[in-house]
Amino acid sequence: MKVVVQAAGALGLLVGWFLHDKNEVVCVSRERIAELVSKDGLEVKFSGENKRKMISIVNRADMVEFEPDLVVLACKSFNTDENLSIVKNHWPKTNIMTIQNGVYTEYKAFEMFDKSQIFPASVLIGSKFIGRNRLEQFFDYGIRLGSLGNDSFLKVLLKVFIDSGVKVEKSQNIMRDKWHKFMFYCSSATINALTATLDLSFEHTRWMVERSLDEIVEVGKFLDLGFDCRALADEVLEFSLNFKPKVWNASVGVDLRKGKRTEIDYLNGYVVQLGKEYGVDVPVNETLYRLVKTLEQTRLFSDFV
Repeated sequence: MKVVVQAAGALGLLVGWFLHDKNEVVCVSRERIAELVSKDGLEVKFSGENKRKMISIVNRADMVEFEPDLVVLACKSFNTDENLSIVKNHWPKTNIMTIQNGVYTEYKAFEMFDKSQIFPASVLIGSKFIGRNRLEQFFDYGIRLGSLGNDSFLKVLLKVFIDSGVKVEKSQNIMRDKWHKFMFYCSSATINALTATLDLSFEHTRWMVERSLDEIVEVGKFLDLGFDCRALADEVLEFSLNFKPKVWNASVGVDLRKGKRTEIDYLNGYVVQLGKEYGVDVPVNETLYRLVKTLEQTRLFSDFV
């Protein structure tokens, strides 16, 4: 399969690394990353074992020399509009796999492409830079992948990922699964970003997670989601109670510690936006959102890196 990984950061490069051996893959990334990886390859650390590959990488979409069967959209949520426009301009008929943490990207993609072209993925794979051309995969709970009308291509896509050694399964309701991850990130992941808490064994952590989920349920009552938001929140809480990674660096926390902009506007910030729109009070989500925005401004966490 011919694949472009557009706006490849830590997670996108890891996806490209896996797919590269058995597919024609080009990652489009920032210029400094593209230069280093082109010269020295991409190294990935798995549980203490380091593996290096030479992968194809460029720094602009117009440098890709083939028409892709699939574009893996790997940008941050706040760069969704720009990167969807790049895909639209270069490959308007391609299939698009979305791997963002929130749900904004899918709803935006529905405005620009036919739904049959969109393949949302709920990705619970932890990847971070530990050097300019070095990544660490720090946990792997796999990918749930679904389609919105093109099940034949989904079947092919699942095989491509399985053959490439990626832990992946077919989603029975991919937008429900995307909301599952969204709710998990708004609750447990944002708290991990702020406190480095790894699980819900501490009663105060569990209290915040439960209240955050309850607020999302209240907001969800005003949305045409097509699934039971309360039942989903209960599943997310159960997942969070059993989620006990030895290492966890939620992406919002990683960005705060690098002094970079986070995706919080598309996580808890989206809950706050919906709460205001529908007149629902969401104090826990708003507090988490405003704490992250304050730390973006003060850059306090970046002083400790």
